[in-house]
Amino acid sequence: MTITPELLHAAREGERKAQYQLYQQCYPVLMSVCVRYRRDESEAVAALNDGFLKILQNLHRYSPDIPFIAWIRRIQINTLIDMFRREAKWRDQVLLSEKIEQTSDKVSVDWNEADQRFDAQQLEALLQRLPPVSRQVFNLFALDGYSHAEISAMLDISEGTSKWHVSFARSQLRGWIRAGLEQEENTSVR
Repeated sequence: MTITPELLHAAREGERKAQYQLYQQCYPVLMSVCVRYRRDESEAVAALNDGFLKILQNLHRYSPDIPFIAWIRRIQINTLIDMFRREAKWRDQVLLSEKIEQTSDKVSVDWNEADQRFDAQQLEALLQRLPPVSRQVFNLFALDGYSHAEISAMLDISEGTSKWHVSFARSQLRGWIRAGLEQEENTSVR
């Protein structure tokens, strides 16, 4: 993605064609962030549009010292967090009504083998199965590199709760991956 200073200047000045060009160039980066946090594509697109609007509104604050991709990713993540806070139903919806599989931490998953056998879409589908709060915290910690202290401040939860959600998400993912690998082995034996 090559964003020229001229394109940024024109978009900052409100030129619609330049803003549309900027949208087209930013779309893949922003959408890749959004699909990790939202369950379906229409929600992801809505979040992307909210984030892009904030990017346009704050272009005057952008400093060329910061990589543009990093700057827009940060705005998009913050937009998703803001949306998460507004949607109070998510806060109360730590869906533990599903039976939580009791998996032992002693049973491990060979992540290299899992990585070879699962493609990105399959792993994305597993992430989407996580309860919303656990998915949000896991994405922030494991994929976006935020610390538990930062997540705690962003989502207004304790650090311990953040750690619990990451642990819960890992446990669920391990179980699902293990079940998928076992199922694959059983079908290949037949």
